[in-house]
Amino acid sequence: MTSRVPLGVWLLTMAMIAVGLTLIAVVPGGRTPEGANLGDALPVLPQPLTAAAVGALICWQRPGNRVGMLLSLIGLITATQYLAAGYSIFGSFSDHRLPFTDIAAWFFSWGGAAVGFCADLILFTFPERPLDLRSTRLGIACAVGGSLAFLIALAIVPGRLFNIAWVQNPFGWTGAEPAILVLLGSTAALFIAAVFFAARSLMVRYQTADRRERLQLKWFFVGLIFTLVGMIVSVPLGLVNFAIAKVGVALAVSAIPIAIAIAILREHLYDIDIVINRALVYGATTAGIAVAFFAGIVVLQAVLRPFTNGSEIAVAASTLTSVALAQPLRARMQEAVDRRFYRSRYDAVRTLDAFSVRLRDEVDLDAVRAELVDAVRDTVQPVHASLWLRGQP
Repeated sequence: MTSRVPLGVWLLTMAMIAVGLTLIAVVPGGRTPEGANLGDALPVLPQPLTAAAVGALICWQRPGNRVGMLLSLIGLITATQYLAAGYSIFGSFSDHRLPFTDIAAWFFSWGGAAVGFCADLILFTFPERPLDLRSTRLGIACAVGGSLAFLIALAIVPGRLFNIAWVQNPFGWTGAEPAILVLLGSTAALFIAAVFFAARSLMVRYQTADRRERLQLKWFFVGLIFTLVGMIVSVPLGLVNFAIAKVGVALAVSAIPIAIAIAILREHLYDIDIVINRALVYGATTAGIAVAFFAGIVVLQAVLRPFTNGSEIAVAASTLTSVALAQPLRARMQEAVDRRFYRSRYDAVRTLDAFSVRLRDEVDLDAVRAELVDAVRDTVQPVHASLWLRGQP
């Protein structure tokens, strides 16, 4: 792949997104129904922009890299969805009516299944190509089957289109509801199986990887952690403000392409273990505080409602409780992460702590020397350890 191809794909992606947004923006205000205006399209824009930019950059710097091609394809498909949505909205609600607006809306409704399929393939392909494993082949087959089942279900569902409630499905199959339920159930089962096989493939890849590939996988895991935490935090935000939640989800998903870009292009510049440790600790702490905050509001409101007459005491009490839990929860999470993922460091810290406790009460020099040598062996694990003491002059 020459350097012109990724640049051309990126320019085409940006052009289609710009045209789609322009078509939505020029529709006179008040004519479009809910969910068909510029304010609904902009919050999810970071996702295709990031995928397209990272895909083009990787394909330019690493020609032939399959992850870069998949990211570019994700950006291109999403841009086509923006163009289809803009064409359908402009052709339906502006003064210039256009043909086949229902076909454009129909494509938009199931285009996300193709995006999901490309995202599944990245899990099996990162950082360059799939492993030649049976679990990898099964996982890719499950991803293909699940995406096709979901796509077909969205394409033939009778009535109004998915995500476009103002358009009737031009290819809706009346009486296909039982088949659609089967397809959706198959989609869920195949998706779960694909995630399982992807986790298995990533684990085997990490175990058999060299140092450089392990660094790349660690950066990829950081992106997955940030995405997962961001989506968890965005769920309760959706109860307060749905637009903010959409922005949060889009930014959370954008963390994966950014992590991929660092992993493939600049992974050797950073101490990724520190980033992973902090991401695990503060991500888990944030998720725990968010769950405690909203659970506290629900529980306290139920308990205090007879006494407070709908006041905001429950919110204030839940906020104070969450603040009080922040530091103890962070300490517990740090200990749990060190014990589970950084066992050698965790054991070394415990050994040194135990040695310092014993040293306070020890007065025999030979015993101190033996304890020190044992502590060095348990923590640093050298091939040989000895202690030399200079005698009195």
